[in-house]
Amino acid sequence: MNRDRFELALKQLSSHDGFLFEQLASAFAVIEFGELRTVASVGGDGGRDAILYSSVDDSAVIFQYSVTTDYAGKILRTAKRLATTTPDARELIYVTNQEIGTKVDEAKRRLRREYKLSLDVWDRGWFLDRVNLHSQTEEAAESLARIKVDPLAAAALSRTRSLPSLSSDEEREAAFFLELNYGDEDRHKGLTKVGFDSLVRAALRQTDSGNRMSRSDVHERVSRMLPAGRDYNVAIDSSLKRLSKGAIRHWARADEFCLSHESVLRLREKMGSYVLIQQEFKDAVQSRVLDMAAMEGESLSSSESASAVDLVEMTLDRILLERGKSFAEALITSRVSDYQSESIEPMLERAIRAMAKKPSGKSRRIVSYVISSIISDSTGAVREYMRGRLESYTLFSLLQATPDVQKTVVKLFSGGTIWLDANLILPVVAEDLAEEKDRSYTRMLEAARTCGISLRVTRGVVEELSSHMRRSLAYARVVGQGKAWDGDVPFLASAHAASGEPAGALGSWLERFRGTEQPIEDVLEYLEEVHGVRVKDLHDEAEAVDVEIRGAVQEIWYEARARRTQKFSPATIQVLVNHDVECYLGVVHRRRRENRSPLGFNSWWLTLDGTAFKMHGFLKERLVQDPPSPPVMSPDFLLRYLELGPLRAQVSNDMRHELPVMLDVSFLEGVSPHIMQVVEKVRVEHGNLPGYVLRRKIRDTVNRLKSERGRIAEGGVALVEQEVLESINAKE
Repeated sequence: MNRDRFELALKQLSSHDGFLFEQLASAFAVIEFGELRTVASVGGDGGRDAILYSSVDDSAVIFQYSVTTDYAGKILRTAKRLATTTPDARELIYVTNQEIGTKVDEAKRRLRREYKLSLDVWDRGWFLDRVNLHSQTEEAAESLARIKVDPLAAAALSRTRSLPSLSSDEEREAAFFLELNYGDEDRHKGLTKVGFDSLVRAALRQTDSGNRMSRSDVHERVSRMLPAGRDYNVAIDSSLKRLSKGAIRHWARADEFCLSHESVLRLREKMGSYVLIQQEFKDAVQSRVLDMAAMEGESLSSSESASAVDLVEMTLDRILLERGKSFAEALITSRVSDYQSESIEPMLERAIRAMAKKPSGKSRRIVSYVISSIISDSTGAVREYMRGRLESYTLFSLLQATPDVQKTVVKLFSGGTIWLDANLILPVVAEDLAEEKDRSYTRMLEAARTCGISLRVTRGVVEELSSHMRRSLAYARVVGQGKAWDGDVPFLASAHAASGEPAGALGSWLERFRGTEQPIEDVLEYLEEVHGVRVKDLHDEAEAVDVEIRGAVQEIWYEARARRTQKFSPATIQVLVNHDVECYLGVVHRRRRENRSPLGFNSWWLTLDGTAFKMHGFLKERLVQDPPSPPVMSPDFLLRYLELGPLRAQVSNDMRHELPVMLDVSFLEGVSPHIMQVVEKVRVEHGNLPGYVLRRKIRDTVNRLKSERGRIAEGGVALVEQEVLESINAKE
């Protein structure tokens, strides 16, 4: 019995399903206790939501089967009733489809104290852990799943609502089956084969031995899922031949096809798992909506809450589709530097325009906060749901752009060397404060090394890191003395505060990375030993670039740095510019020896700097000659490369699921002293909460304050500090 399928069946039980649950629970209980006899039946809301039994062998043990969500109240009311009707009872076994865990610990203590009853709970997890231990429990679970899950799985094939960003039924069907199948495919298998195999399965989804489909009909159905004007027959026939080895059956004389019985069963399981993940995603979004509304002091009606959840899903769907299309376009055009993510606000506005009923102002504001929170911190079912959707949209976009996806993908570099900018290393350092599961940037670099990519950093960038740490310490000293800090708060200082730690502890934390005698060498040693990042300067390579190009790049960067860092001295700005120029032009010069296509270059610069991605366009305006191919890559593009590139098979499934779906750079925006004052207030007020809860409250508070007036479209580290200051001043 598939665990996800059974879990979804348990989740679908309502107060009207008492009899169904009674049948299931009895099948499990008799394995543990033998024959049971009815003690009493308790009516629920329109059906039996709780039934009492006792063991024939031991009447002191009472079983209660219940599907109610008010399990704590039900347990206490039952204990009170048993004190009168069954005074000899010594143990109550509460059997439920709900997920309870430790939520009834207080009820357990009260039962022991007031009724001399011990309480044992068999909840959803108890059933899931035991479903495959006996043929009787497997059969009972499958019987329930046929009633509660199969109708849901069948309905899930209608993707109109779940894939709101696609325009036709054929497109939704194609993307949906790509989503169902991609994660289970052999990672060594070419993407063209993966894509067409999924589309052929989609075309045959309603077939069986008594309802077969001709080859020509398969061709027609698959072709309707893709752009018109191309010949897909060879790819479709190749897929039919591959799948005929087991996944589908072929009647050669009639040249007809259908899914094999095993494939039908597997599809049913996948559909159940999909519906479960989708439901868990919606539940998680609902929880975040309510939490954010409470933080805002707002009260949402049930209809407003449901509308907000729908709007979050629709907006995220558009964001994921946009990123999938952007990656496909970057590959097709061989212009990696053009891969940029659109900000949240335009996507949100498009989703609102598509809604029949427009959300209220407070709902829209809360939705914006929730989307920011999900993008910056998605785990569990939310991450799994978004990953599946993004993978399907990316592969679907590639199939729409070219029928031979694998030929396009193999043009991507294999291995190679990537230089890291300071704005990529800072979040890696900050993640030392986070739990293992939340270290998105760290996991990305680990996966890159696993794929054979060498990670490098220039000494100039390390000097920037050391200087940033020194400035963070200066901030802590000033604030510790009760003085006002002039300017934006250094990123590591704000990250440390967001972890829930007081400013006074910042110095001891930074000692993990650098000492006082040789700080730069200390940072170098930390990067190499912990993250496998080695120092490799590019000064000589940058100096070898044509003087006209070098001069133009320096001018452009100086102008950009001067605008963004007005409080720094001209000498300091020039040092920062020199570091940027060294990385950009150093990689450009290294590529001259590689003689590769734009996608196949082995040397890259990984950065978040908006100027770096615009540099090629700026140079076109200033130079007579054609500027060199831009060497920059965004971390989001690297994530897609690790997922779809030529070395994707080297990323294990466990590592793949630990990778972030998207990398949000909003947390690198300048944080004002005003925001830090709010952060400190939250830390003091909620200091008694568990660390992970405190961190979430602080993070959501910061996201909310930053989002007050919406995202700045340019994004990244170039976001202007004044925008954040104005958003706060507007409330004061």
